[in-house]
Amino acid sequence: MRRIHPAILPACAAFAVVTAVQAQYQAKVTVNSGNSFVVKQLNIQGDRLVSDTGQASTSIAMVKEVEFRFAGINVPMCESMFRSGDRKSLEGLLVQYVAPVAQYSYLPGNLGEYLVWLLRVQYWNGNQEAMAKTFAQIRQTNHPAHLDAASLYFAMLLLDQGKAGDAKTVFAGVANPEAVSVPMAEYLRGKIALEEGNPRQSMLHVARILALHSREAEWLAPATVLEARIYQQTGRPEKAAVVANELIMAYPGTQWSALGEQIKREATGKLGG
Repeated sequence: MRRIHPAILPACAAFAVVTAVQAQYQAKVTVNSGNSFVVKQLNIQGDRLVSDTGQASTSIAMVKEVEFRFAGINVPMCESMFRSGDRKSLEGLLVQYVAPVAQYSYLPGNLGEYLVWLLRVQYWNGNQEAMAKTFAQIRQTNHPAHLDAASLYFAMLLLDQGKAGDAKTVFAGVANPEAVSVPMAEYLRGKIALEEGNPRQSMLHVARILALHSREAEWLAPATVLEARIYQQTGRPEKAAVVANELIMAYPGTQWSALGEQIKREATGKLGG
C-alpha cells in the first residue's frame, strides 16, 4: 500500500474538509421553462447562477424554484425530532446544514420551510439572539405562510419580554393565525388576555387547548403553565399548586418541571401566609 508523505497530510486534511462542506447539500434548480438541473453548490455571480463546471449560467430572474436537498436533515426528520423533544439536537443539525445557505432565502424554493423549523427550535431552546437573524432570513423568502409562522413566534418572544402591546400588534398582523396552528393561536390569545388583566377570557383559551388539542405536545405544557398562572393571578394558590404538580410529574427534568417547581414554591408561600 502506498504511503502518503507526511508533508502533504495537512493539504489532504484541508481537501477533505472542503469536500465535506461541499457535500452538505445539492440543489435542484427549476427554471421558468420547466427544465431543471442539479448543482452540488450554488454559485451565484451577480445576477446569474453558474453551473458546477462554470461553463454555463442561468439568469436568477429565470429561476422558478430551488429545492435544497441536505445530506443530514430533511423536513420529516425536523417533524420527528421536534415532536420527540430532541430540540437541541435538531437546532444543531439545522445550524450545521441549513444556516450556511440561509443567505439564499430570497430564492423561491423550500429553504423557508427549514428556516421556520430553525426559528421554532431557537424559540423553545431560548436562543433569542439567533432568532432575530433567522426571522430576517424568513422575511427575505416573501412567502406568506412562512412569514405568518415567523410572526407568531416573534409575538411569543415579545410576550416573554413583557411587551404585550407589541405582541398584540404583531399577532393582529397575521390574517389567519389558525392556518399556522390552532393551539398556538389560542395560546397567544390566552397569554395576551392574561397580560391585559382578563383572566376569565384567558382561561377560555386555555380550556380549548386542553380539551381539543391535548395531543399537541408543543402547546400542552405552555397551556398548563398558563393555567397555573391564571390561578395565581386570581388568588387561588391551592389550584395553582395542583397544576404545578401536574407539570412536575408530566415533564421531569425539563424547563416545564422547573417552572412547576417555581409555581409550587410561590403557591406554597401564599398558602403559608
